[in-house]
Amino acid sequence: MTRNEWIKAILAGDKTVPAAQQWMGFFNAALARRLTPPECHYEPMWLYDRPEVFDFSAIGPENLDKMVAFNRYLGQSMSMLGAGANQSFGHGLPGEFAARVIERSDNGLVAEYETGVKAKVQFHPHFYHFFDAPLRGPEDIDKLKLPDADDPRRYEGLRSDAAHLHERGEYVVGSLNGFFSSLHYFLMDYEVLLTTIVLEQDFIRECIRQVGEWNLKAAGHMMDAGLDCLVFCDDLGTKQSLLISPGMYRDLIKPWHRRVCELVHGRGRSVHLHSHGAIGPILNDLNECGFDFINPFDPEEGHNIEDILTRPGRMFVAVGGFPTSFWGWQWPEQKAHLERMGRLAREHGRYMFMDSGGVPDHVTKEAFDRINACSREVRGLKEEFFTE
Repeated sequence: MTRNEWIKAILAGDKTVPAAQQWMGFFNAALARRLTPPECHYEPMWLYDRPEVFDFSAIGPENLDKMVAFNRYLGQSMSMLGAGANQSFGHGLPGEFAARVIERSDNGLVAEYETGVKAKVQFHPHFYHFFDAPLRGPEDIDKLKLPDADDPRRYEGLRSDAAHLHERGEYVVGSLNGFFSSLHYFLMDYEVLLTTIVLEQDFIRECIRQVGEWNLKAAGHMMDAGLDCLVFCDDLGTKQSLLISPGMYRDLIKPWHRRVCELVHGRGRSVHLHSHGAIGPILNDLNECGFDFINPFDPEEGHNIEDILTRPGRMFVAVGGFPTSFWGWQWPEQKAHLERMGRLAREHGRYMFMDSGGVPDHVTKEAFDRINACSREVRGLKEEFFTE
């Protein structure tokens, strides 16, 4: 069985195959390199390993093969296509707005995105912050200038990269902008979004429309390139509650979620939603939209993964079940949690291991390798299970 066939079997609810795993990412490329052998180090490994221009170059066979080796060393189940995407799950080119690095220092960088917003990234301690957003309110709507989603240069090489990964038997995933999160990532400050979505809803509706239409065009081009799945980040909650009311979600966001699912399903492909927070009040809505995978179901955000797996009418693969604090636990606690997740996967199916925030800087290679070895064991995953 290839990895592509494996993921499709999990999607179909086959409980006889091992559960899959996809760690969310690493805090930076230096950490990813420290935890993996040199022969696994491809370029670019990280979202911000970017030049000083907006670059949509193909990854190419040599780096793709190193990326596959990286994934297999980690036990990852999906190959994320697009520069910077593979170790930052839910982010990356070409379906998300691109960044170029405009400042570098020993402890961080400043990047500028296609929409004009900038991001400051600090390595130690880990921190990032978006600033200089183009929109402050309805009076700035004419400043909203999105790149051309139909520009063929944006997708140049994507088809050949996807074909190469398919030849290796991989399940190929590409990233897309969120329909909600992209507003505060790329268009406006977080505070502006949360204020205007209540007081200036027509303005927010127009912003979502423009991003939504861009996303659908980009999704179509990425499907043309041969991807198996699209993933996007649309964080909809805090640890305590939704960021917007269920009614507001159904009015403003759900129609676009449904449209992208319908578009992708019309091509026979799948859609993976990343959404942090206490999203329980709209989980039936997300199921109705047709998402094939939903992550991360962080226990620290109010989610009991066993309740999710036994939820009546669940059609999606539940991805997650590991709290953000998992990487800081003592080994006996980590081992017990991995064993419990393996048991739940065998009992209920349609489940994939994923952490909730990425691997932090303090994790040692010894601890990381121990966790991955235990994960393979509890999931019953052996290399002889796969063919290419």
